[in-house]
Amino acid sequence: MDLRRFSPSQRQIVEAGDGPLSVLAGPGSGKTTVLAGRIAYLVEQRGVPPAAILAITFTTAAAATLRQRLAGVLGDAAQDLTITTFHALGLRLIRQWSQELGFVNSAPAVFGREDARSLLREVAGEFGLEIAAEVPGRASDPWAVSLSRLSSAVDRHRLGSVKRSHGDNENGEFDEELLRPLADAYESLLRRRGAVDYPSMLTLPLQLFATEPRTLQLVQDAYRWVLADEFQDTSKTQYALLQKVVEPHHNLAVVGDPKQAVFGWLGADPSLLLEFPRQYPEARVFPLDQNHRSTGIVVALSNAIAAPLKGGRESWTGNAQGPRARLYAAADENDEARFVAAEIGGLLGTRQIEHAGEVGVLYRTNAQARAVALALRTAGLPFRVRADADLFGGPEVRDLVAYLRLAHCPSDGPALARVVNTPPRRLRAIERALRKRPVPAAELPVWAAKLGGAPARHRLEQFLALLQDLHDSTLGSSPVQALECVLLQTGYPEWLTAQKDRASRLRRTEEFRAVLAESPAPDLATWLTDMHLGQIDGHAPTGAGSTVLSTIHSAKGAEWPVVFVIGLEDGLLPHTRPGSPGASHQQEDEERRLAYVAFSRAQVLLYLVYCRSRQLATDGEVGRVEPRRPSRFMLSLPPELVERVNAGRAA
Repeated sequence: MDLRRFSPSQRQIVEAGDGPLSVLAGPGSGKTTVLAGRIAYLVEQRGVPPAAILAITFTTAAAATLRQRLAGVLGDAAQDLTITTFHALGLRLIRQWSQELGFVNSAPAVFGREDARSLLREVAGEFGLEIAAEVPGRASDPWAVSLSRLSSAVDRHRLGSVKRSHGDNENGEFDEELLRPLADAYESLLRRRGAVDYPSMLTLPLQLFATEPRTLQLVQDAYRWVLADEFQDTSKTQYALLQKVVEPHHNLAVVGDPKQAVFGWLGADPSLLLEFPRQYPEARVFPLDQNHRSTGIVVALSNAIAAPLKGGRESWTGNAQGPRARLYAAADENDEARFVAAEIGGLLGTRQIEHAGEVGVLYRTNAQARAVALALRTAGLPFRVRADADLFGGPEVRDLVAYLRLAHCPSDGPALARVVNTPPRRLRAIERALRKRPVPAAELPVWAAKLGGAPARHRLEQFLALLQDLHDSTLGSSPVQALECVLLQTGYPEWLTAQKDRASRLRRTEEFRAVLAESPAPDLATWLTDMHLGQIDGHAPTGAGSTVLSTIHSAKGAEWPVVFVIGLEDGLLPHTRPGSPGASHQQEDEERRLAYVAFSRAQVLLYLVYCRSRQLATDGEVGRVEPRRPSRFMLSLPPELVERVNAGRAA
């Protein structure tokens, strides 16, 4: 490898010796380049076997990018590296030692949010809790419990983030004396159903290490060098997992930026990055604060928006100053959307950008995408929406996802209930019974005989045999290969072809196939984990020339020459208003960090847009129009770096 291509500060990290390292990497500082460079240096110059290196990334897409870069340097040796996410690593450990953890099947089912909440609803009923009906447009029952809030509280408890006192805690409305037995009962039922959810993908490996020390020793012996990216978004449970692995050697390198910590609601704790040197006093800390990505204006604005935050360093750049940011005050969300479409059209018309794919439109909430998507479609501009739920909401896609889940784990109860009679197998009564009262897959033939006699039992056994064949034929397959097996072996496409709405349903099936074909996930288990975590781009790929519409959370790690940050209003960004009940300094800081992430996605030109009025759907009232105020965060921006623009002008 040629070390001359690294800057002096980057090369220091690449060539650093043994022991713990902390890299404080600002936006555009080349942290992926440094990570790849350090791994390549360890292999090529230090003689470290690739199989002894574990690299943790925040998303599977980031893992694929890192692996691709390393393949260009290390060739086939890159395949021996373990580059994965925390949850995928946890699931791998659970599958490898499933019997030690009490699972009958080697591949436990993966329950997403919907399945997990359904299970929690059952458990809550046993505790006498009344679960509130969640009906849009209707106020909630004050004497009933919100299932979503209860689920979040139970998850935080299981991940160990509840303060163990009888006073105020992070969960507010739920007492520790309720959460403890409720979480225990939920985990017990989850285990009986032969499944894992997202908290258990992190907690079960720690339990395994505590009860089976030999498994910990095997993992420690396997991974002698560990690197963790996006460490500012690591939770205490994830950190505990890393600490166990590196206990004998302390060869842990963490990379992150405390100013880009935006997943506190998932348990992430940015203080872990800042306090890393206290945990490891021998750790060396390396700053990476040169921004190679953005213009001087974008860097200055990003620094200004983040100035009130604690931790981290200001970025600097040697790039040109570039154009001032453009600020537009829209009349409402429709005017905002038309402005975005008109500006993109103008940039294309004046050849300031070559194609629409050089533009990203970022917003705080998914609901904001609707008006922009309509305006872009009307203008004839290509676009795609990240985390688009429309495709995954279709019944045929939900069916196919259920089959993929069963290919991964033939005993997945909720997936069984969905497709046991789809296509029709004369098992309608079994389907209804499964939905109302789940039973273990191994016992299903007996229950089928009770309900439909020997014929029903025979048909069900045939279906279960099909699922086992599907499981066997998809072992080690990529997600799209697994889907091909499902389509080939289940007769699902032939059944769809016979439906009245076959054209639209077959089209969505092809879109789903295209999504899987573009997936960076190396296997089906990883893809299922990403899907349930919301890390799948649910929009069929339309090529690199499409404008991306994305929440700011989903845009982390991305960059575009031109970025529109829309909805820069109090109540959206930041999501809380001054003096809002329950608002805290921590929430305010996280919202400010989110704005920092949004600003720093821009390479050249940054647009800031807010509305004077907006139609909202909150507090049970749909379609309410209210006046809006510009985001208080914009008070931090130097006015000389921003120009106000009007609609209808040339870009």
